[in-house]
Amino acid sequence: MSPCNKLISFFTKPWVMLLAIILVAFCFLFVDRPLAEYLFAVDLRHNFKLLGLFTKLGAGFFYFTVFGLGVLIFRYIRINAELEAKFRFLLLCVLIPSTLCGFLKVLLGRARPSMLLEGQFYGFYGLQTHAPFWSFPSGHTTTIMAVAVGISLLYPRSSYFVLILGFLVAVSRILLNHHYLSDVLAATYLVFIEIAALLWVLRRQQWLELAWKKSNAQCSNYGCERTISQ
Repeated sequence: MSPCNKLISFFTKPWVMLLAIILVAFCFLFVDRPLAEYLFAVDLRHNFKLLGLFTKLGAGFFYFTVFGLGVLIFRYIRINAELEAKFRFLLLCVLIPSTLCGFLKVLLGRARPSMLLEGQFYGFYGLQTHAPFWSFPSGHTTTIMAVAVGISLLYPRSSYFVLILGFLVAVSRILLNHHYLSDVLAATYLVFIEIAALLWVLRRQQWLELAWKKSNAQCSNYGCERTISQ
């Protein structure tokens, strides 16, 4: 089993789901606020500006554009059914978690760390239409982790690199005080759950099977016990 499949299998266990909820709640109650206050004092936004560039790897527009264009190019211009299927899969990996993330942001209305410093706003305020109250879950984390998981599933040998890169971008959101720790933890966990659900539907309906052919061969060479198309 590839590293990404192992993580998906682990995160979808009921006791892990319960543990994740407890961990996020614990961070909200006891960790988020003091950690954010400490990071405000450190001020990495100004003292480590390279981190500000690195965190932009989580911006969604680039991936939506690339994956969307990939689908169109390999369907209508340079016809390649396998690559079209892979780009469709990657687009779904980003689109579904990002849509759900946006819905939760508005529904829950959690104040961002900047609101804590400016006005002592902390917590969830519900149904907010203004970005300063869209902290939970982290959008950049959702995007980069969705991309990392999608690529890992299609190209198992890249798993360690892309997943570590995704986790580092997620951590940068905390270090720069764009999000609380619990925002990032929740976003990361939700991505694995959502993509696990997506895989279940794709396997059941036998959709986008062309996307798995070479990844299955890679997985076999990698020493996996099962492939993502099973």
